[in-house]
Amino acid sequence: MKGLRIVLYALGGVVVLLVVGAIAVAMLFDANALKGEIERTVQAKTGRSLKLEGDLAVAFWPSIGASIGRASLSERDGKTTFVGLESAHVSVAVMPLLSKQIVVSGVRLDGLKASVTRDKAGRFNFDDLLGTPAPAKDKPAAQKAPTEPGAVRFDIGGVRVERSSISYRDAGSGQAVDVSDLNLRTGRIADDSPGTFELSAQVKSGAPAADARIALSGGYRFNLAKKSFALSGLDAKVEGAAAGISGLLLTLKGDVAADPAAQTYAVSGFALNAKGSRAKDAFEAKVTAPKLAIAPDRASGESVDGQFTLKSPQRSANGTLKLSGVEGSAKALKIGRIAAQLDLTDPSLPMKSVSVPLNGTLQANLEKETLQADLTSRFDETNLKAKLGLAKFSPPFYTFDVDADRLNLDRYLGKPAAGGGGKGASGTGGGGAGGTDPKVDLSGLKGISAKGRVRVGALQVENAKLADVMAQISLENGRLEVSPHSAKLYEGAVSGALSADANGNRVTLKETLSNVSVGPLLRDVARKDAMEGRGNVALDVRTAGGTVGAMKKALAGTARVHLRDGAIKGIDLAETLRKAKAVLGSKGARQQLAEGGKKTDFSELSGSFNIQNGVAHNNDLQGKAPLFRLAGAGDIDIGNSQINYLAKPTIVATAKGQGGEGLTELNGVTVPVRLVGPFDAMKYEVDYGAVATALAKSKITEQITGRQAGGAAASPIDKLKGLFGK
Repeated sequence: MKGLRIVLYALGGVVVLLVVGAIAVAMLFDANALKGEIERTVQAKTGRSLKLEGDLAVAFWPSIGASIGRASLSERDGKTTFVGLESAHVSVAVMPLLSKQIVVSGVRLDGLKASVTRDKAGRFNFDDLLGTPAPAKDKPAAQKAPTEPGAVRFDIGGVRVERSSISYRDAGSGQAVDVSDLNLRTGRIADDSPGTFELSAQVKSGAPAADARIALSGGYRFNLAKKSFALSGLDAKVEGAAAGISGLLLTLKGDVAADPAAQTYAVSGFALNAKGSRAKDAFEAKVTAPKLAIAPDRASGESVDGQFTLKSPQRSANGTLKLSGVEGSAKALKIGRIAAQLDLTDPSLPMKSVSVPLNGTLQANLEKETLQADLTSRFDETNLKAKLGLAKFSPPFYTFDVDADRLNLDRYLGKPAAGGGGKGASGTGGGGAGGTDPKVDLSGLKGISAKGRVRVGALQVENAKLADVMAQISLENGRLEVSPHSAKLYEGAVSGALSADANGNRVTLKETLSNVSVGPLLRDVARKDAMEGRGNVALDVRTAGGTVGAMKKALAGTARVHLRDGAIKGIDLAETLRKAKAVLGSKGARQQLAEGGKKTDFSELSGSFNIQNGVAHNNDLQGKAPLFRLAGAGDIDIGNSQINYLAKPTIVATAKGQGGEGLTELNGVTVPVRLVGPFDAMKYEVDYGAVATALAKSKITEQITGRQAGGAAASPIDKLKGLFGK
């Protein structure tokens, strides 16, 4: 026993000596003497400049710790600062080190300022500090050793970050984010150990624009090996502006748990509330999910409810959503009932208000990352069926298949006013009221990938009436393709392809109208009663621009028209030709305004157009009518809504009995008719002088080549006398 006591006394003395020694080292050790050596070592190892402006302090008992004052670390160029701080302290418990455990008693950072950048090649400005080069292509990647019992474990007693800021710049995407007034406090951070946290910060960004205050708090538990986590008592709040929304107030509460390895997910007490305003529109939205649990063998949950309101000085919208009947498993989830209702009130709507109900089901395969909703709706005169889905979750790729028996979009978009395209469109190219030029912005097509089909039994849009409408639609990389598409319209058919590309705001159209009755088509769509007839129209055009006017002036391509059995309205060539006979002595042109009620019949009319810079040029017009044969050439300025066209009808011998009585002596004479002016006030002028000259030449020729009665040839003098009378 005496020997044992001696051993114990000896061990006690050693412990005392160790403690006294540690205290003496801590008191006598001057860490500041090493500042220069530390700065030189960092420079040599990293190529960066480290400045230790504040004091260094080291402690060895009861924990190993280090404190640092003001310090900064430069970028590799040595000119700009990568990270700086006012002060920092880290301490590690001594005793757990003996059992290969690293227990960090605490981490404190004060006044941290970090600048994180990413270049166009995707490299971060801290990649060189990580020291983890990619494995060589000709060598297999090293296999990680399995975790051995007693391996080092990390356990942090708590983290405190105060008065800090972080900036992020991405040269590739142009994204810029600044986080300021960052404060963070946590409890213990260790696997399978509960902890609490509080986080607050001011966040500003340029794309998308945001300036908001964020506050988060709650409890947490995680397991890094299983990649599982749980958040309890989550309380989140966002105030400020984001995504074009001002006065934003968003709150989120609830509990969330996820264990991907076990395929279990749970949400309880979830409540999301948001409100704010965009321009003059104020909105408010609420979503609640009392309980939702998903396991490998089954899924269950209470109903998810949502509602929103949107109010502006001129309109309001209210919507509700209810999801219930959750069943399935972690791999395949089904929502047995979707019930939604949208109520819209808007004075600009023809019916002032509209209600659209929606019912259906939803199925999701989480393993294959697919989702499909089968929906039905009945509103006004429309029966609608739709299959909406996701073919891929990330990045999302949407699918759709929509079928409607009849749909009158003019009831919801507002029917165009009769006589549209009036003064605002004449000669300005703007097409807007008061001379304004409406903008065309296709940027909304970017960032969305989708593909699907639309079918409508009877469709009315912009007053055009179509039947059996079918269209294949795809959208990717900012390019929308409506191809192919087809429909029946006005006793004929239309088919073609349309594309709209947000990359350059470009539109391309290839369209073929077959055997279409153009009269009712023009009256319904253009609100113009300018022509009758049936036939074919082929368009192959393209344009680009930021406004309607710019697009009209940039229009280019080709067009071809072939019509039969119709009439051109606003001018009666038979009457005009009779007037030409009555004023043969005139040597000038006389201008007249095109009048309603007048028309010129034709049996066939065709021509092609070459379109450049919004001007359609034609030089091969051909037409046939009982009274004349028609040729012509000229320009139709679509960009400025003007026309300058010279038509050349030539009188034929069959004029008698076709409204051309008394015109036999004009047989073979061409009557030039020029159409000029804006589309809405077009005028035509007949060159009577040219008619008289042509007629005189014709009579001289007739008199010179003719014969006197009885077969005797007339002398040239007699022929001239016969032309001008006795």
